[in-house]
Amino acid sequence: MAKRSSSLSDYKSFLDELRGTEIKPVYAFFGEETFFLDRLQEAAIAVIPEEARDFNLDILYGDEVKVDKVITMCRSFPMMAERRAVIVRDFMKMFDPRQGEAEQENDQSGETSLDTAGGGGGSPDDLIAYLKQPNPSTLLFLTNEKRPAANTKIGAALRKGNTVTSHAFDLVDEMQLPKWIMDWATMEHQLAFEDQAVQLLAFHVGNHLQQLTVEIEKLASGWKEDRPVSDSDVRELVGLSREFTMFDFQDALFEKNTGKAMMIAHQMMKRADNQAGEVIRIISYLYAVFGKLWHIQRLARKGLTPAQIRDAASIKSTYYYEKLARAGRQFPLSACPWLFEVLLDADKAIKGFSRQSPEAILLMTVKKITT
Repeated sequence: MAKRSSSLSDYKSFLDELRGTEIKPVYAFFGEETFFLDRLQEAAIAVIPEEARDFNLDILYGDEVKVDKVITMCRSFPMMAERRAVIVRDFMKMFDPRQGEAEQENDQSGETSLDTAGGGGGSPDDLIAYLKQPNPSTLLFLTNEKRPAANTKIGAALRKGNTVTSHAFDLVDEMQLPKWIMDWATMEHQLAFEDQAVQLLAFHVGNHLQQLTVEIEKLASGWKEDRPVSDSDVRELVGLSREFTMFDFQDALFEKNTGKAMMIAHQMMKRADNQAGEVIRIISYLYAVFGKLWHIQRLARKGLTPAQIRDAASIKSTYYYEKLARAGRQFPLSACPWLFEVLLDADKAIKGFSRQSPEAILLMTVKKITT
């Protein structure tokens, strides 16, 4: 099986293409993480010399323009320049029948096929026709959060080909962040990190790629040493200010990541006006979360389908249900009584059955749950 390329190697390849001489007429990029899309858009803009942009660069938004206008722009020839560029962000919104002044009433079914949407302002078929014979002197740059399904005509037309470069960027998983940071720092700044330093930066910034690159640039701009960046360098030069939420804490517990969960617990205690009250609130929240986890596993053991379980457990979000189901691998049904006992002990301790500080009680609870 061929090794899957990384988001960074893909990004570098597309960047080189846009900066080179073999620029294709159409680029379409997708993904929830806009970092790569924004950077590649900057490269697309840079294709047009700054002095020629007034007449040869259009930046449009799918909810404000119709496809027929975009195609007219694309078929126009550049003025006193080699090439023009037409950039359409959220381009799939061009085909939303609710957009624009030409909006028409839906039929009683309320359903519209993506392949026939568009009305007077054009349709996916019009864009597909353009993609088959694009203007070689126009760079059409399209972005959208979600990629259209491959079994639609527009989805098939936007697959990578002789005239189209197309790619969907996945979100960078937090487990992959340290490698991403090291690869980016090497690629952009020839900067190396010690393992602890890169783990610290990944932990405190999270998978916010734009912010990560800002912090790496801060380090690189003032770096004069002939050695890798250490964790003390990160603390001194970056400034660690990320505030974690209860959901971050919950996820760290689900992963049984003791170090991360204890660090988040410590931060929550530092922020709390009333530490005892904060611990009571956290314990109450964990009772509810692990209660749902226990309920899911009981229903699954009875043979119910995921849809039936979600309905019985009153969990509307598929994403949250899947997260709880994955957590069940770390906390099987047999472990749930012990979990509730740990939480009950913590509840008694914070309400006067222990002389330990609220933070000590919380940290001990975290340690028990994650080890």
